[in-house]
Amino acid sequence: MNNQKRVRKEVFYFKRWSRKNYAAFNSLHKLIVISVIALSCSFVTKPTRGVAQNDSSNLRKILEEVIITAEAPPEIENIDQLFLLHTLTPQNFAQSAKQSLNELLEQLPGVDIRQRGVLGVQADISFRGGNFDQTIVLLNGINFSDPQTGHYTLNLPISIDLVKKLELFKNTTAFLYGTTPFSGMVNIVTTPDTTPNFYFHLMGGMHGLYRIHSQLHWQTSHFQQLLSMEYSHSDGYIKNTDFGIVNGFFQSVGKFKSGDLEFQMGYNQKEYGANGFYSILYPEQYEETKTFLTSLRWQNKKILHFSSSIYYRLNKDCFQLVKWQAPKKNNLHFNQIGGVNFSYFFHSIIGKTTLVADVRMEKIISSSLGKLLPTPITSLNRNLSYSYGAERLFCGFSLSHQYTRNGFSAEATALGEYLPFSTQKFYFLPAFLTAYSSKNFVVNKTTTSWKLYLSASRTMRQPTFTDLYYKTGDIIGNADLLPEEAYTIESGFNFKVAKNNAKAPFLLFHVDLFQRWGNHLIDYVKYKNDDKWHAVNFTAIQFRGFDVSLRLDISELFNSSSSHYVQLQYSYLYSNKKNQDFQSRYLLDHLTNQFTIIAENTIYKNLSLNVQFSYRQRKGEFTTPIEINNLTFTSYPKYYLLDIRLQYQLQKQYTLYIEATNILNQKYFDFGGLIQPGIWAKAGFQFRLY
Repeated sequence: MNNQKRVRKEVFYFKRWSRKNYAAFNSLHKLIVISVIALSCSFVTKPTRGVAQNDSSNLRKILEEVIITAEAPPEIENIDQLFLLHTLTPQNFAQSAKQSLNELLEQLPGVDIRQRGVLGVQADISFRGGNFDQTIVLLNGINFSDPQTGHYTLNLPISIDLVKKLELFKNTTAFLYGTTPFSGMVNIVTTPDTTPNFYFHLMGGMHGLYRIHSQLHWQTSHFQQLLSMEYSHSDGYIKNTDFGIVNGFFQSVGKFKSGDLEFQMGYNQKEYGANGFYSILYPEQYEETKTFLTSLRWQNKKILHFSSSIYYRLNKDCFQLVKWQAPKKNNLHFNQIGGVNFSYFFHSIIGKTTLVADVRMEKIISSSLGKLLPTPITSLNRNLSYSYGAERLFCGFSLSHQYTRNGFSAEATALGEYLPFSTQKFYFLPAFLTAYSSKNFVVNKTTTSWKLYLSASRTMRQPTFTDLYYKTGDIIGNADLLPEEAYTIESGFNFKVAKNNAKAPFLLFHVDLFQRWGNHLIDYVKYKNDDKWHAVNFTAIQFRGFDVSLRLDISELFNSSSSHYVQLQYSYLYSNKKNQDFQSRYLLDHLTNQFTIIAENTIYKNLSLNVQFSYRQRKGEFTTPIEINNLTFTSYPKYYLLDIRLQYQLQKQYTLYIEATNILNQKYFDFGGLIQPGIWAKAGFQFRLY
């Protein structure tokens, strides 16, 4: 004992735990692993002095590793949870009979996906009555929405297999990106895997359908990287609905002590028969689109949080009113967007303050859209000219402050939009949200919590280039359109129950009620004494409704490794205007009732069954080819859809499945008189190599 050397060590006591950026563990910016701890240590009682013991009988216990990370989850750092309505993860959709991003978005409550072509060919996204131009779609937090037309907003180079999360936000999210979504916002999240692996997916089905997708995840130094390639093809379920789609996507995320560097780049190419897509008068329409997008974003990890991003997107399309018509008759469009976004927030004793600036340039050259150019611009690969063009600049600046105390939160935002090209150059768009979250109540080995919120906002949207200038076939734009404006109020209640120490709640309940007063809303209307669609501003329209969802996860309730859950969703939407002497193309042509049941059950060991049943009723009328000359309209019929997927998992690396959509073979329409596919059977194989 006398030969032992006494060493004096400094002891640090931690009495309080916090996730603030300035907290001890967060300030280290390192991954901390606690793997060995003495039982004599208590996290409950106050620390006292101990006596050093060399006795080997001192009791020690080896615990499972507990990982403490200095980084808050991205959704907390980058996107305020107060504004998040719903989230979908692969846990919710991995085994569903969905083969495209468009189909997957339909599982978000209140979202209406009106498909023209299947498997991602083309679809319009609508949220709570807002048309396809009024819903912003982000890819990893970057706004790549198309300025020419919302028909191309979902031209994203993303396979459904890449999606790690879908986030649906309220329209009070102005402070997040320096711009305001008119009716709502969807964020699509992809992330490179933390472990290197290779993934391959092959699918085939009726109507000459097949899809090939592969992705590679790897790491180099500080970077996690992802490369994805995909090709899909079909001969078409009816005449002139054939398609070919190419997707390529690369993503790199660098983790450094000072912050994170995120880069993404993607390419999407489509060639498809557009049978009645834009007008039932022309069933031989054809279209080709090419989309390239890229962005770079830096986020630091300091107490004063700063994020900056730069982004660019181009979309080139060739539209033929009649397939293989003379090239001079084709509509050619080449639009580009580019922008920079800066956000800065910090915490203080009075709450969280956020500043955001967003500058965005939109430009188009075209054979038909815009104002006449002084000198035509020659198209290199088609030996044709762009004779028209337009460009505009958007500048958005917002200030937001959030106060949180004892479960109560309040957030006020002031967004200013400066539009140099507009008659009214400045818009003030305020938003306010308040919420109360209960404490966790522990009763009979379960934990219960709930949240109640109320929000209000003013929003605005400028017309697209198509709204202003399009004049082809039976569609006439309007250069005198005014910007759309709306006021929205919303209230909601969330309730969840979880078993103690469970990974996720076994019971989730959510209900939202909303009302939107719209002014100068843009729509295309056809009067009964006219055969053309005209872009107009409605004076005022009110939308009101509610969404309710309930999910029971039996696996979490009984701590089972198998998958067993059932989910029910219902959405109701009312608009106070009716078609009188005209037909509405978009605004008054929306789902009024949508009810969905999703159930998943493990039948035996690795064999599972996923069933999705939905009922839909749409407001509005459309004209069939037979009725065109008679100028009569047909109401949308109610319909029921049933999709089933049977899946077998082998050794966690191999997956086999068979599935069928519209098993009831319903005749239904998402848009106009364009009939959607009947029963469609598919089968596939998935493989992942670690």
